[in-house]
Amino acid sequence: MPRGKYRTALSKGQGIVPETLALLNLWEPSMNAVDLKAAALSEGVIGRATALRVKDIVGRVFAARYLCDDAKPALRLKNLLELGAAPRDLNPILLIHTARVHAELHDFITEVYWPKYAGGARHVARQDALDFLERAANNGLISPRWSDTMMFRVARYLTGCLTDFQLAGKDRAGKREIQPFAIEPLTTLYLAHDIHFSGFSDNALIDHEDWRLFGLEPYEVRRTLERAAGDHFIPQFSGDVIRIDWKYKTMEDALSGIAAEGFR
Repeated sequence: MPRGKYRTALSKGQGIVPETLALLNLWEPSMNAVDLKAAALSEGVIGRATALRVKDIVGRVFAARYLCDDAKPALRLKNLLELGAAPRDLNPILLIHTARVHAELHDFITEVYWPKYAGGARHVARQDALDFLERAANNGLISPRWSDTMMFRVARYLTGCLTDFQLAGKDRAGKREIQPFAIEPLTTLYLAHDIHFSGFSDNALIDHEDWRLFGLEPYEVRRTLERAAGDHFIPQFSGDVIRIDWKYKTMEDALSGIAAEGFR
């Protein structure tokens, strides 16, 4: 189901995974976006990027994705890094927070990428993204309608994000090879606790739209939770009803508990 009108904001960063990790290492809870911009420029953590590019990445991309909701995403991701999570392990979690901000990316992955994956397709093409955007425009999700040039650019950004988040390979003549994927326990545990501590009921947790970023329908979420649960929570199913006995009182406690058992 569509999550909101689409924007062109992906043009400012796509996945920017290495830049995000560099900024997380630099960021401190006392910093707002302005402070982080100044520190990033002073420390040169984004390589040879111009001052304008650094400001765009910090102010229009990083802040929107990770400093929202009282900076909870940044706090949790930085906590995971400090607890010993490998940067590559955070990639799917970065995808979650990116897709929450960019409805067009969330819908493209859930409505185009995963159906192609499930159907055995070998590639996802820029034309798939263009067709997706055209349907979105016809359904009122792109209003006013973008120019053909902008439609092409956003289509390129959408497929580029698939590469950034390791769902697809590099672009070759407008096509990207679909990569094998399976959700990791860390991602499952992070997302389950994140949804829980956001105030969702146990039944609503199973149906949450973010599981679809990983190709999971509710019946598959149940199995995924059972496999990842360990000593972190106890899921109990009775027909269509689920009850979860949660061990941790806060997200911070959950992350510490997950880290104590290792991330793999």
